[in-house]
Amino acid sequence: MADVTHAEDLGIDLSDGKPQQLYRWFLASMLFGRPIRQQLAADTYRALIDQGFTSPGKFAEAGREGLRKVLDEGGYGRFDYQMTDALHETMHTLDADEGSVSHLVKTASSRQELRDRLGELKGVGPKTIEIFLRDVPDAVLPD
Repeated sequence: MADVTHAEDLGIDLSDGKPQQLYRWFLASMLFGRPIRQQLAADTYRALIDQGFTSPGKFAEAGREGLRKVLDEGGYGRFDYQMTDALHETMHTLDADEGSVSHLVKTASSRQELRDRLGELKGVGPKTIEIFLRDVPDAVLPD
């Protein structure tokens, strides 16, 4: 795997800003935003998608232990409880307040507002925001 993992390395196509693809890249960005080997973050992303975590609402259906088990399966054991809690809260907030990552992106009035709104989500720090925005094409983001 390259020094820096990009969306396309995970089979994520952000070229037209499709909601499912934006969600998948956001999920991956949350995993890559922690101090963990990129290969483990990529494996964990794939494990989550394979186990059906294909939308923010799916996290509400999974208990803490069920999600932790999937994180462990991907190799994310060192941070499994921290990440479990962050994923549950972030995805719940996205689902309840925004409906989707796509809605969050498309309703921001500017790049700065999008950064600020992303930064308000638990578990989303500056590195996650940087990773997420790095690969999202300008045409998808607000001016």
